[in-house]
Amino acid sequence: MNRRPSIRGALGSLLPPRDLLPLAALTLCPVLTFCLLATSPPPAHAASSRTPAAVPVTWPQPAFREAEWFTMTGGTHGGAVTAHRAGDSGGRRITEIEDGDWIDLGAVSPGSIDSVTVRAASGGIGGTVEFRAGSPAGPLLGSLTVPSTGGWDRPASPTARLTGAAGGVRLFAVFANPAWRAGTADLFAVDWFRFDGPAADGG
Repeated sequence: MNRRPSIRGALGSLLPPRDLLPLAALTLCPVLTFCLLATSPPPAHAASSRTPAAVPVTWPQPAFREAEWFTMTGGTHGGAVTAHRAGDSGGRRITEIEDGDWIDLGAVSPGSIDSVTVRAASGGIGGTVEFRAGSPAGPLLGSLTVPSTGGWDRPASPTARLTGAAGGVRLFAVFANPAWRAGTADLFAVDWFRFDGPAADGG
């Protein structure tokens, strides 16, 4: 959608604070914040203030997310990069994943997500994906191991349980293997994430 949609009500309109992205590209946030703009003049029984008020509107977060949809990346070795690869979902994956690198997956409600499955392939030594709340060094919500799969075109799909957080947080995926050394192959490449639970669309 390129236009700025509105939802009209008896007293005004609900307007997204920015243009909506296609549903598949939404960040992992089960609650979108809208602004309630009061009518002018309001009915006699309505509040007289014309200050916009934030109104939470529930929205199912997508159960499937391409890895390249990360918000930010960084880490000890500069972070991940997006690479084109035929055969991957959407024709892309994230690569250049080394020990200590991370990606920011955006806002999520871990208490409403039971598990995360990662589609990844490794022609290197493999490593772990740690899911952390708030920052790359935040509380650990769960982790999984991506083994050496025997090649960059031989993916595996391990799953991690998520526990230990309530409410909305920013979710970070941190990639680790202390045995990695500069000049050796990447730990692994990631194609997509799948979230399962009541807050995931289709969960």
